[in-house]
Amino acid sequence: MGAIVIRIVACISLLFFLVPVTYVHGPVPDKNDSQFIELEPISFDSEDATRTKSGRLEFLRGWKLSSDNADFGGVSSMLALADNRFFMLSDAGILIGFTLDEQKGQVKRPFIAPLPDGPPAENEFAKKNWDAESLVYDPETGQYWVGYERYHGVWRYGPSFARKEAEHQVKAMQKWPKNGGAEAMLRLPGKDDDPDRFLVFSESADYSKGGYQALIFDGDPAEADLKPKLFGYRPPRGYEITDAALLPDGRALLLHRRFTPLEGVSAILSIGDLSEIAAGEVWTSQRIASLKPPMKVDNMEALAVTVEDDETIIWIASDDNFNAFQETLLMKFRLLPGKRKRTRGKANTPASGAQNEKAEASPGFSSITN
Repeated sequence: MGAIVIRIVACISLLFFLVPVTYVHGPVPDKNDSQFIELEPISFDSEDATRTKSGRLEFLRGWKLSSDNADFGGVSSMLALADNRFFMLSDAGILIGFTLDEQKGQVKRPFIAPLPDGPPAENEFAKKNWDAESLVYDPETGQYWVGYERYHGVWRYGPSFARKEAEHQVKAMQKWPKNGGAEAMLRLPGKDDDPDRFLVFSESADYSKGGYQALIFDGDPAEADLKPKLFGYRPPRGYEITDAALLPDGRALLLHRRFTPLEGVSAILSIGDLSEIAAGEVWTSQRIASLKPPMKVDNMEALAVTVEDDETIIWIASDDNFNAFQETLLMKFRLLPGKRKRTRGKANTPASGAQNEKAEASPGFSSITN
């Protein structure tokens, strides 16, 4: 019976996955501006309370997040900073911030507010296209970068999101589908005098050699004079990328989702070697775990990585699409060691696939070829 219910709900929710959801941000009569965020603990598997693992993921904790604030929900990307401080960004251009107290199951210092310098109230087109999908951060400068679909551009914000500093409506992104734009973004810190590099991934813009389009920016993607290089990313079959984050060893962790009427919602985590990326070529990654019913899973769109006691922690959050059939989830996992790959005559290195989660940042950042 449980499986039947899941499929019925999945079919109802199909409408919200196949039809792009446009959330109009603007003055609403009697709008609830509550800043309170409530947490409700969740289990990992609805049919087996003892289950905690899927592939290389070990479930540690999880919560359903809710708020009476009319702008709460739609989480599309996430940052996990020091002291369990989280920033979640919705596809309505709303920033949700809080400090997570895991022991008490509460949040501290919460806020729910629109990004600064957003669309003017009189510009109806801008309001309907305020679709923020990806978010990265530079801890040294305190700056943030946000990737927008529909608008198809990248904006840079100053420390504490005080103001917009720069914006770039990227020419190479303008033919991407309206609902398949800058779904994921990675910032690759430069070394010595080299500039930072950024990778921006389309969710569904086909690449001629296979997979979907992605861009390499040799420098700040929010600067209008910067021209990116094109490459392709091939996600797991039937899935689309929704977010990405860097692992402590310098490789990329990638989140993907899929929806089918029979199976409902599922997600796949994979790891990719950044040194294998080359302009004009197709990049792939290796699956490490999947989430599907009866495991707790929704429209998983946000990903973050932290380190606790030398262990790699993976955080995943979901986009409820502002509808009653879905939930805003925040789940915490431990990344388990993987099997070492043996190579003839060579020691294992992160670039050859060895799982060295404590290694220094991979030199592959500077190996992305032209």
